[in-house]
Amino acid sequence: MSLLIIKDQKTREIINQAICDIAKEKQNILSNFGILFHNSCDNCAVCFQGPSIDDDTKMIESLIKHHITYFPQKIAYVHDKCHKKIHASDNHVLIQYDEDDGNIFHGNLKSLSKTNQRSIYQ
Repeated sequence: MSLLIIKDQKTREIINQAICDIAKEKQNILSNFGILFHNSCDNCAVCFQGPSIDDDTKMIESLIKHHITYFPQKIAYVHDKCHKKIHASDNHVLIQYDEDDGNIFHGNLKSLSKTNQRSIYQ
């Protein structure tokens, strides 16, 4: 993976704002398709903090999507480290699906992506 370091603070601010705007737009698009959200992409559902800033690049690290349920889809935005904490727990409140639901869901996505190249899930 390449590391892009932007030294100009104004350019960094513009790019960071664009990253936030794109994340919000993606959330709106998915919401329009009926996908439910536990929280917005502005704050982590676990620690309630905003997106992290990379120490080296000073760029925003967007929150990732975690499925609370697959059927229907309900998603929580979380930091990567918080996502690992969710899955390290035996009985976390943000896991409300059966053990096989993830495999069924992702199996359906694979077959969907072969028939529909413009899938909303890609």
